[in-house]
Amino acid sequence: MDFFQFISYIRQFNADVVIIGAAVWGLHLLLRKTLLKKVSRHKLFTFLPFLIGTLLYSVYAVIMSGPLETNWVEALNAGITCGSLATVIEVVYEQFIRDTATTDVRIGCVKALLADYGEISDELAEQIVQAVQIDDEQQVKTLLKDIMNEAMAGTFYPLLYRTLTSLNS
Repeated sequence: MDFFQFISYIRQFNADVVIIGAAVWGLHLLLRKTLLKKVSRHKLFTFLPFLIGTLLYSVYAVIMSGPLETNWVEALNAGITCGSLATVIEVVYEQFIRDTATTDVRIGCVKALLADYGEISDELAEQIVQAVQIDDEQQVKTLLKDIMNEAMAGTFYPLLYRTLTSLNS
C-alpha cells in the first residue's frame, strides 16, 4: 500500500473514527513500549486495540450526545472500526517507517492480529484473506481453529472480518 492508497483508505471513514483510530494506534504503541513492555505477551493482547477503540469511541459518543441518548450499538461498531483502523495504521507504519517487506497490507494485518498466537506463515495468512474475500465464514473459522481454540476463533472472526473488508472498500 503506497501513500496515496493509504489516504484513499482513510477517506472512507468519518473524521471522528480517523482521529480516534489514530489515537488508539498511538495509545496502543505507547502501552506496548511502556507499561506492557515487561509483561509477557498474552493472546488477549490481540484484542487491545479493539477494546481501546470501543472505550474511546464510547466516551466520545457520551460526550457528544449524553449517556441516555447514546446509541450503544453504533458506538460499539464504531469502536471496533477504530481498532481495525489502528491495526491497519500499525501495519502501514511498519511497512513504511521500519521498512518491513509486507507485500500485501491484508496479509500484514492478518499476521499482526494473530502475532500473539505465534508466527503465521504468509501462505496461511493468504488463505485467511482469500476466505474472507469470498465471505466464507466457516473456512476462516476453520483456519483460525488451527491457530486458536474454537471459542476464540468465533470471537476473533468479526474483528478480522471488519479489518480486512475495510481494506477492500
